[in-house]
Amino acid sequence: MAMHTKEYDPLPRGSDDESSLDIPHIRPQRRRFTPWSSSIVLTVLLAISVTSNLFIVLRNVKQRNLTEADCPSTYAGLKRDVPIRIIPETEYTSDNLTAVAVLWDKMRGDPGVLALSSDFVKEKGLPPAIQYPWDEDKSVYFFQAYHNLHCLVRTDPRGKTLFRYVNYTETGVPNRIAASHALHCLDQLRQDVICHADDTPRYAWTQPPGTGFNQMRMCRDWNKLEKWANEHTACFKNTDGIAGPIIERFKSCPDGQVLWPTK
Repeated sequence: MAMHTKEYDPLPRGSDDESSLDIPHIRPQRRRFTPWSSSIVLTVLLAISVTSNLFIVLRNVKQRNLTEADCPSTYAGLKRDVPIRIIPETEYTSDNLTAVAVLWDKMRGDPGVLALSSDFVKEKGLPPAIQYPWDEDKSVYFFQAYHNLHCLVRTDPRGKTLFRYVNYTETGVPNRIAASHALHCLDQLRQDVICHADDTPRYAWTQPPGTGFNQMRMCRDWNKLEKWANEHTACFKNTDGIAGPIIERFKSCPDGQVLWPTK
């Protein structure tokens, strides 16, 4: 069956048929900004600018607060989240030196002797120290806060401490504390005060009880520090009552654990 195809002849250029398509010519129109629309744009831009500035201010305030109060300490991760009032007189300043001596003797520096792993030492960039006798991967360190306590008080009768220096002087007991060691402790405390540079402004007052009374400041939690120290204890006990080499002093674990050979 034959198929019939219809032939189409192309239109010659410039023919009347092409011009007869009657396509309208559209001119682009320019949008004009009225004073009213310009005000809207400026208002939106101003709102964005104010919002951005407010966000930056709030972020900076939050970061500053974190730096001052919530930033954890480098080693034990402590924060200044304990409010403590400044008090000029406490039970440690009583005229009853016998009772005061009991309080001072309860403050021990032994928990501050630490056995820290090599990974922790490397992570924190600590200098090398003597090896812990019961674990080759650990070294012995001493918390600075507990060293300050060591300077203030020791539990053995011959302890070279500032409190005993004062106590012996007041009670007339012959002073067996070398002045050089007392000066050493004073200088260690001086260095620590300068290092911390506490910028708490104590208010001035001419009447008793004196400057800064009952003023609040944010401190670190001593109990948390001692907890961290006990978790990294070197089982050390600083007393002259233990005879023999110094290694024998590393046998007083707070939990009673025995880490050393028993035979």
